[in-house]
Amino acid sequence: MNGRIGHLSGDMFFDGKMNIFINRELESFTTTQHTHDFIEISYVGEGSGYHYIEDQVIPIKQGDLFVIPIGTSHVFRPSSPTQDKMLVIYNCIFKVELLENWMHLLQEECLTYNSITLPGKCPERWLHFQDKHDTFSTIVNAMYREYLKRSNGFETILTALLIQMLVMLQRFELKNETEAVPFRMLEEVVHFIKAHYTDNLTVQHVADYFFLSASHFQRLFKKSTGLSFTQYLQNVRIQKCCELLKSSDIPIYQIANQVGYQDMKFFHALFRKKTGVTPRQYRQNFQEFEDKALTY
Repeated sequence: MNGRIGHLSGDMFFDGKMNIFINRELESFTTTQHTHDFIEISYVGEGSGYHYIEDQVIPIKQGDLFVIPIGTSHVFRPSSPTQDKMLVIYNCIFKVELLENWMHLLQEECLTYNSITLPGKCPERWLHFQDKHDTFSTIVNAMYREYLKRSNGFETILTALLIQMLVMLQRFELKNETEAVPFRMLEEVVHFIKAHYTDNLTVQHVADYFFLSASHFQRLFKKSTGLSFTQYLQNVRIQKCCELLKSSDIPIYQIANQVGYQDMKFFHALFRKKTGVTPRQYRQNFQEFEDKALTY
């Protein structure tokens, strides 16, 4: 997303000595992409749209949850400016000081823990989870009700619910990290990529198809294949391109389009990086090899 990155301060949201704020926001196109000096947990309560976060655009739908550390730029957008395409986000923002006396309840070295305490050193710039069983929906709605009613002791309950959410996020994370990719699933993923490599295929598309979060899918895929999703997809496309260069007289630009590349400059650079030669040289080398073989 182009444009100036704004900054939001917690002083705009926190009441008095409270270090936590909860709201339910109907997203529009008026808020600019921004960073903030607090930690934010955002939950998609209704609708669908897009999350512009750092330099990525992530399609989102009900049940998506993000942990957004201090200093990470982002903004939510509905899929359309029309009223029938709404996007409702529950935001829980808090200062790290809120958890000073409770951090021992969280497991250190987990991404959830590091994103809160050491955002600058965390390997993940943000965390993305999918709430398949309404685990977090229940917690988020309870927090929102407590914040609105403000009954006696509501600050304590909010803190307890926040800790519960963070512990559950760690459970999700640890379960995902320790799970091995079933060979059957890996075969299905590979088959899906090879069947759709000509499409505008993204990590999010494949992850959604197999009901996984994008970050979890990428970790499992690389652990199983030794390659990132992008590297694997590029290999599949270039391999198919080589086959077409050898077996047909189709113009190179048409072959590039057929395997999923519209940007010819990018395609030529990628092909040379993968094969060591240009597409034209590859075709010529193969034809020369074939001609020599016919003379024997």
